[in-house]
Amino acid sequence: MLNILKSFQQPPTIKNLGVKHFHIYCSLNRLALGVDNIHLDVHISRQVHNALKKTAFLLMVKYSGTEFFFKDYKREFCEIEKETLRRVCNDVLLDGINKARAASEVQIDFLAQTALVKLFLEEIKVQYKNMVAQIEPLVRMYQLSEKHDQTDIFFIKDKLAETKLHYNQIIRLVGKELFELLADVNTRKLRDMRETHFPPRDILPGFFLTNPLFHTNNPNDDFFLIEEYVLMGQRSEDIDNYKSIKSAIYELLGQVDLKGEYYKDNNADTSDRKVKEANDIDDTENYVFDSLIMRPDNIDRMFDYFDSQDLYDKAKKTKESKETLKKLKERIKTQKGLLNLFYSKFNKSRLLQRVVADFEMKPVYEKYCPPMSPRQTREFLVDFWTRISMRNQKRRLRTLYGDQFTLEPLLQTVKRIRRCSTKEKKQYLIMFLKIFSKYHRDLYNFRIIKEAMDSINLITEEKIVLLSRENHSLNEFLLPDEKVKEEKPIANHVIIKADIRGSMTINNTMRKMKLNPASYFSLNFFDPISAVLSEYGASKVFIEGDAIILSIFENEDAVQGNYSVARACGLAIRILQIVRSYNEKNKENNLPVLELGIGICYSQDPPTFLFDGNSRIMISQAINQADRLSSCDKLLRKIFKSQNDVFNLFVFESESEEMIDPAADDSTYRYNVNGIELNDEGFNKLAREINLQIFIYPSENDESVKFYTGKVPLTNGNYQRIVIREAPIHKLQPTALDVTGKISKKYYEVCTHHKIYNSIGTQY
Repeated sequence: MLNILKSFQQPPTIKNLGVKHFHIYCSLNRLALGVDNIHLDVHISRQVHNALKKTAFLLMVKYSGTEFFFKDYKREFCEIEKETLRRVCNDVLLDGINKARAASEVQIDFLAQTALVKLFLEEIKVQYKNMVAQIEPLVRMYQLSEKHDQTDIFFIKDKLAETKLHYNQIIRLVGKELFELLADVNTRKLRDMRETHFPPRDILPGFFLTNPLFHTNNPNDDFFLIEEYVLMGQRSEDIDNYKSIKSAIYELLGQVDLKGEYYKDNNADTSDRKVKEANDIDDTENYVFDSLIMRPDNIDRMFDYFDSQDLYDKAKKTKESKETLKKLKERIKTQKGLLNLFYSKFNKSRLLQRVVADFEMKPVYEKYCPPMSPRQTREFLVDFWTRISMRNQKRRLRTLYGDQFTLEPLLQTVKRIRRCSTKEKKQYLIMFLKIFSKYHRDLYNFRIIKEAMDSINLITEEKIVLLSRENHSLNEFLLPDEKVKEEKPIANHVIIKADIRGSMTINNTMRKMKLNPASYFSLNFFDPISAVLSEYGASKVFIEGDAIILSIFENEDAVQGNYSVARACGLAIRILQIVRSYNEKNKENNLPVLELGIGICYSQDPPTFLFDGNSRIMISQAINQADRLSSCDKLLRKIFKSQNDVFNLFVFESESEEMIDPAADDSTYRYNVNGIELNDEGFNKLAREINLQIFIYPSENDESVKFYTGKVPLTNGNYQRIVIREAPIHKLQPTALDVTGKISKKYYEVCTHHKIYNSIGTQY
């Protein structure tokens, strides 16, 4: 009867738990092979090699505790060398990003990162051997010297033996510190740069380079698992070995409704198919399970009803809405059901008692290992007959380890395990699943990068470097001072015109107040704008009485500087921010406020220059177009004056002119007060310069509003977010100023309102 009822029950679902899916893309399959037609040829800056050698050696001395043998060693030297290594790694990885961007091939960025990983791993082992090779002659010298007594000789011999015995631990600790440095450079220094150019799925996550499996020859070693993850069985018959646990989780997830939530993820099916093809993964249903369990944060989302209960209690105290409380109650119910499903399975298969023992043994296991192994220690905690056997061996162990050897701490741990409540066991199960999730993810990532590293040939021999370079198969990642520098001619340019609205009215008003309008414009407009031009790589073309015209040039082949439109947009936003801040002060002092109109025009051609003596005069059609984009129709200004100021730009086209000459000077009308208009060519160039994310919002008139957003790298190393609104140009009946429809042409406003940025920021 019970089985019949079960068959009518709906499977538990993860719907509305907010689970996310693990997607990682890291392949080198599109890159050209090197001179051996098997591997990818990579040449990394010699400065990186040198800095890595010094840093790795000093860390070896630090973690092996062999400072005694190296009289010149000082810990502060290590920090100095680490900073040098951090700097050169940043520059080399930045070179990889720029090359990937120039070639529109993100795999070049993956190649640079993977090559550094391989270089680090190889050099760590080389420097361990180097350290031991330097210690061994010192030991022999001590033995032959009459100045040292037997105590000193025994000490240094023991230290050398200890260094060799703890090889795995020293390698692991040095590797962790070096890779944390590399990961920090990648995430803290270069993440913004990658987000500027690449979509999120093409950016390796921060944990990719902090994978503990990089630093062990045996990922199944008991001590390694306890220190980095959680102890698991090694024999095929062990119920808690990796494969058995994974199969148990697969089986349980097979009883959960995953499909609806999984495929609700945007483009999940398409994106996963690309990842599988790139990383040579079998297309099985288990990949759906893996994409869930390879995200440790999903474990909390799916099972941690204890945290949800705390949130519910707090929400109840703060009198949150009924809808909020209802959602929390539903989440608690779902999480309880899922956890009970797993708890029941783990309990019946006797996996649960091993899970509990894994965590309870951590404070005491080192006292018993050796003579016992970690797994023997755990067996003592969970198996009665193992305890009997160990007690029988106690007398023999005391003869080896002295009277201090006692089983009492282990017996106390057995009692704690027996007293463990159901709630505590469930919490341990959640912790175990999170750690297993991390191990499963790290193992998967390690296999990917191991395959990538095996495909790379790190070239240092100059003859091979030249051969590969001549055959256009060499991937070089160098520092800026290692590249040949030469001034390239201007390839294209951007013009920014900022035009002050009603400047004559302001001038007359101030003169009536017996105030100086020249100093007012200088202090509130021209001077503060001039102070920030260097951050955007901009320069002045010329200044009119009520306007400033600026330019940003791009030189041929200057990949790192090709952000002219992006920086022009960032500079225009900054100009308006500066003016608004001064307006606040002026309002307090009853002085006039400034209103601007800004136009940004990109030209794919270089400007023309004339010279008046030593003065260079620019001639460019972009100046004329920027002037039109910054203009504002007087009648439209009156109409829009009282409108909502979230958007500051509206463009119309004369109904009578549309079919005749859409580009004619007199065919467009615009409202531009504190607005920024970017020309079409400029928007297209912007989309090539930085990675733009698209956001679509519904508006009051049922027409969706499309926004584009991305990050702009400034010349000082900072980043600035920009948001672009795309809108259709509407038809306008000129005489009546009636809007009669819209046309296919678009215009682009660089947005400045904080509400837009706040709204975008919650989703980006």
